[in-house]
Amino acid sequence: MSCNGCRVLRKGCEDDCILRPCLSWITSSESQANATLFLAKFYGRTGLLNLISAAPRHLRPGTLFFFFL
Repeated sequence: MSCNGCRVLRKGCEDDCILRPCLSWITSSESQANATLFLAKFYGRTGLLNLISAAPRHLRPGTLFFFFL
């Protein structure tokens, strides 16, 4: 089953998905989709995924949180 981030980006979701932990703090699935779309429009799909994957693994869940403060 795809996470909301991968579903919105029309990307195949894997077990080690880098988007899923970043979106876990957002409770609504619709809000997760909107957050992903907002950042993907700003950075581009590849840029967003590169931004998250550049962060150290232990800091990735909070990577997207800083954009919405």
